[in-house]
This record gives sequence, structure tokens and C-alpha cells, in this order.
Amino acid sequence: MRRMPRPCCRPCAAWVTCSMPMTSKHPRRRSSIGGRLTLLYTLVVLVAMALLAGMVMWQLAATFATEHQRFLQTKTAEMQTDLDDGHGLPGSLLREIAKETDASDVRQYQARVLSGAGRVLGETQGMHAVLPPDAFPSSSSAPAVVRMLKSGRHVYALATTELRSSDTSAPLHVQIALDVTRDASLLAELRHAIWMAFALLTPLLVAAGYFVAEHGLAPLKRITNAAREVTPKHLSARMPTDPPWPRELEELVSVFNAMLARLEEAFGRLSRFSSDLAHELRTPLSNMRSSLDVCLLRERSGGEYREALESNLEECGRLGALIDNLLFLARAERAEAALHLEWFAGEEVCRWVIAQQLPGARSRGLSIQLEGTARVHADPVLFRQALANVLANAVQHSKASGDIRIELRTAAGGGAEVQVVDHGIGIDPADQPHLFDRFYQANRSRGHADGEGSGLGLAIVKTIVEAHGGTVILESRPGIGTTVALRFPSSPQIPRSGG
Repeated sequence: MRRMPRPCCRPCAAWVTCSMPMTSKHPRRRSSIGGRLTLLYTLVVLVAMALLAGMVMWQLAATFATEHQRFLQTKTAEMQTDLDDGHGLPGSLLREIAKETDASDVRQYQARVLSGAGRVLGETQGMHAVLPPDAFPSSSSAPAVVRMLKSGRHVYALATTELRSSDTSAPLHVQIALDVTRDASLLAELRHAIWMAFALLTPLLVAAGYFVAEHGLAPLKRITNAAREVTPKHLSARMPTDPPWPRELEELVSVFNAMLARLEEAFGRLSRFSSDLAHELRTPLSNMRSSLDVCLLRERSGGEYREALESNLEECGRLGALIDNLLFLARAERAEAALHLEWFAGEEVCRWVIAQQLPGARSRGLSIQLEGTARVHADPVLFRQALANVLANAVQHSKASGDIRIELRTAAGGGAEVQVVDHGIGIDPADQPHLFDRFYQANRSRGHADGEGSGLGLAIVKTIVEAHGGTVILESRPGIGTTVALRFPSSPQIPRSGG
């Protein structure tokens, strides 16, 4: 029987690939600070100009309206005076109005007199064709401009008021129309001029805003250029302080320079650490290789081979201790070393540490004494290691036939403080700031005649105490002795890793 070919699964894979959501190939455009500042500057100035123009237009219109109101009130008062003086006939009153309006070059106005029933008693010639009676507002005892009317090419301010004649008991209704075309034209021209000014000034404002933004961002470009010069080989570069920076950037420049200083220091420590680590590894490896080379030069007895192997085993132990210490420091810096905090009697742990160091101290004729008691809130294992490192360092560098004193007491605030006081050779002031650095050995003042110690003991002490939120204080005078104080708080503030 003929076998059927196996179906291919590639189309399915292609379908699955095609069915996956497509991501945009074009990254989002990043906005420009200069562009945003230019836009903001332009908008602020345009809004300010618009508000100013609006206030000018409003004030001018209000001034015109006040003048119109005052003019109509004046004419109405004059008409009332004429009526009170006996010129009560509407005809004579309108003739006086016609004479005045014909002679006036400043204000042109028209008037109409109506009876109480609304019958036209008289009006300015031709007024009815332009301004019929029903175009005016209703009568009012106090004249006011209550309506603006555009008739043809003219604009009028209309008002209606009551006048009382001594000859008639019924009031007369007077309609006055003031020609305000010139004022309306002035407002329209001013409005057009403002729009033209906006159209012409907007490009200039954009250009000015761009110039201002570029000028304001120039210090940032200086910072960028200065930062570009910082490389691993030029970590000593700093932001220049002359000419002075803008006040808003002074703190940034100061922080940036401080960061560069920390980086330079960190790179220096890393370089020294690499060099010291290579030296610490090379010594035991060289010893092991030399021992093996000597063994292989000729045939040896079993005892000689055993002696060589024991020597190599000792060097392996030294390498293992070195690697364990480095791993502990690395884990502590990354906050991976979990603390098991508990309250315990500090004097009990101190006695245990003394018992471990006592044989070495007695071999040099040293005595170790414990004074005081205190409750300690810490990780007992790490507390013991820190105290053991400090005490071992004191034993190693104390004068023969001397004494070492451990003082334990309750510190202010409820914490605990343990001091290790020796009467040894002391530490040179130039070495004291670096004594807790990794692989640092104060050879000038303390020496390492026995060849022991990798310079990590006190670095581990500092790491342990700071992991508990405490502090290490060192006081030393050459030729007199050294005091190392470990302070543990009652409520440890455990530092968190920044990365």
C-alpha cells in the first residue's frame, strides 16, 4: 500500500506568525522642549495681547456709550426747560431742534414728539422714512440708551422719554435718535487693526519664542557637551563653574559634579580592588606552585610529599576563606544577606568570642577582660563575627604582655555599644580614613610580619554594622592604642538596595 506524504506544517506556522499583532515600525516622535517653550511663549503673549485688546475695546465702547447717554440726557433736559419756559408747542420745539442739528458738525440727532395717545405731533424732517416710531423703545421717565439700531449706512442710539408741559396735563413722549455712525466706524476700524496686528505679530512672536527658548536651553547644551567628555579614562572631568550657571541649574551641576566624584572614587576603588585581589590570589597560588615544583624536581619520600600536600591544603584554606569573605561582602551589598534579628544578652556572645581568641592572646602574653552588660537587638551570628574580627585585629597588633578590654553598655536611645580597646602600636592618621576599605592594610603603622590577613576583616565589620543600621567609630593614637566602637540601634533601620 502506497504511503501518503506527510502533510507540511509550515503554512500553519506562517499563519500563526502572520496572526501575531504587528508592532509599529515607526517610533513615537519625541517632543522638543524648545518647541514646547516656543509654543507656550507664543500662546501666553497672544492671550495677553487678546486680553489687552479686549479691555481697550470694551473701555472705548463704554466711553462712547457714556457720551451717548450724557448727550441724550442733556438734550432731554433742554427740551424740558423750553417747555417749562412756555415754548410748549411741539412745532416751535422741533424748529429749535432743526436749527441746532443743521448747525452742528459734531453730533447729528433727530427728534419726534408724540402725544400721550401715540399720535405724532411733530418730527425732524425725513425722520419717519429712516426711523419709524415703532423702532424706538418704550417710554421711560429717565432717558437711557436702551437700543442701538442700524439703518442703511448709519447707526443710531435710540431713547424715549416723557416730557410734561405746563399747558397740557397729558405728558408728551419724545423720541430722540443720535447718529453714532462715526463712533461705530471707529470701533470697527480698531477691531480690524487688532486682527491685522495679530496676523502680523504671530510669526514674529514664534521667532522670538524660538530665540528665547534656544537661549534658555543653551546651558543644557553646555551640560550635554561636558557630560560627553566624561569617559572611563577621563573621570576627573567636571562641569565648569565659570561663567556662573543659571540659578535653576546650579543644583543640577553641583549634583552632577558630586556624582562624577563618586564615580571617580568608585572606579579608583574598583581598580585598587582588582589589583589587590590579584595580589591576594597570586601569593597562595605562587606558594602552591613553588611547593609542587620542588616536589617534582626529584623523587621524594612519602613524608615530604605529605608535607607538600599539607602546605597546599593550608593555602587552599586561605583561598577558600578569601572567597567566602568576598562572597559575603557582595551579598551584603546587594541586600541578599537576610538578617535574623533577635534580642540577646551581649555579654554571653562576648564571652564566647573571648574564649575563641584567648589561646592566641595568651601565646603573646595578652589578657582579655570584659566589662559591662547590655541587651543587643541584632543577628547574633553576624554580631559574633563582627566582634571576632575586631578582637582578632586587636590581638594581632597589641604589644606583648599587654591587655585588651571589651566594654559593653547600653547606648543612648536603647541601642547597644561594644568597644574593643587595645594598647597596641596605634594607627597612623593617614591610614585611618581607609582602614575599613577592602584589602587595605596599614602596613606603615601596623605591619603584617606574619603574612596573615587579607585586609577584608574590618571591611566585613563595617558591612555587618551598617547592615543593622549602626555605625563604626575608630579612635587611634600611634604608640598608645586603638579603640573601635560598634553601635547597634535598638530598632535597626535595614538599608535597602538601590538596584
